Amino acid sequence: MHDAVLIVCGGLLQVPAVHIARELGLKVIVTDGSADAPAMKLADEPVILDIYDVPGHCELVKSLAQRYNLRGIFTEGADVEVTVAAAAEAAGLPGIRVEAARNTKNKVLTRGCFDRAGIPNPRWAEVRDDLESRQAAERIGFPLMVKAVDNCASRGTTRVGDPQKLLPAVKLARRHSTTGTALLESCFVGDEQSVEILFDQEGRCHRLNIVDRPFQAEGDFAIELGHVNPTRLSVDDQSQLFDLTESAARATDVDFGAFKADTIWTAEGPRILEVTARLSGGFDCQYTTPLATGRNFIRAAMRLAVGMEIDPMDLESRWQRHAAAWVAFPEPGRIEKISGVEEALRLPGVHHVFLRSKAGDLIEPYRDCAARPAFVIAVGVTPEEAIARAKAGVKALKFETTPAQEVSNPV
Repeated sequence: MHDAVLIVCGGLLQVPAVHIARELGLKVIVTDGSADAPAMKLADEPVILDIYDVPGHCELVKSLAQRYNLRGIFTEGADVEVTVAAAAEAAGLPGIRVEAARNTKNKVLTRGCFDRAGIPNPRWAEVRDDLESRQAAERIGFPLMVKAVDNCASRGTTRVGDPQKLLPAVKLARRHSTTGTALLESCFVGDEQSVEILFDQEGRCHRLNIVDRPFQAEGDFAIELGHVNPTRLSVDDQSQLFDLTESAARATDVDFGAFKADTIWTAEGPRILEVTARLSGGFDCQYTTPLATGRNFIRAAMRLAVGMEIDPMDLESRWQRHAAAWVAFPEPGRIEKISGVEEALRLPGVHHVFLRSKAGDLIEPYRDCAARPAFVIAVGVTPEEAIARAKAGVKALKFETTPAQEVSNPV
């Protein structure tokens, strides 16, 4: 039987994982709810299965074991840590405990873990109805953040400064939570980052990377503009972020494989916004890290998942450049035509243009990061040059849209 790996989620961000698995000599099974997902089309065996279907994946690994020497369960860039952990446990393969995965998936459980570990938290509360929401907001104070409990890409997240907007924001967050509840948090203010670490088979922590994450300064919704790789923070500040992220992993009981924290540097020091037991999305571990430094975190993490030791060369920088991923924000509406991709790719330093939408698709108003339709990735000698080149690539893209009546209501 062929050695194989199961990759949970078959989106654009998982395409590099399929290629890396093949480099490791593995057959690739990919699960996704859509047969048209990009990584599904590359798989040796695509399986149409909801990526959050835990029992379905546990049954699947039993079936796969009859046809493959299944070596591991893997993901990167997708918040399916509970699915991966449960499937790995069912198959007797390397992974974290299911409860640890839940601690990172559910933001309420995460905050509880941090409270018990003494890691600084915002003031926070889980709310179920209007009365609880008003009472919690009064304790926490405005402005505050209202979040979905167990979703990703800022779905259901709203900045609320006006008390009159509280209940609609809670309704939106509850709609995006499988728990039927919402999380209220006091607002942290500062520059944001994404921090990646990796635990090997002995539980030793390897510090991987930090990127800077600029956000829209105005508006009610948390919309990330892109990222800059690597961070411009000082070595000492980076060390504090790595220490904090490792403490967060230990607090949530994660001691194997990849762990990522979204962080913010406040006037009181670094704080954690949320965590997940996987490598980053947003094209950083997939593209900007290899471009900026030549490191291959996906291969390192996959080797662990399939029972191999880390190759130290995957974690070693081979060069020092800067890379930026920047987002295009065309007018919402029905896409009639997209052009300018070839022009963007001919610009200095531009390496990739990723379109997440096509002609005929609907661009909804930008209420979360999942709605972002296109990314341009560029490199430069300095962070400023990388950003300028990525922005030039974005400017070259042309989206022709027309107003669409079916744009969904935010609540």
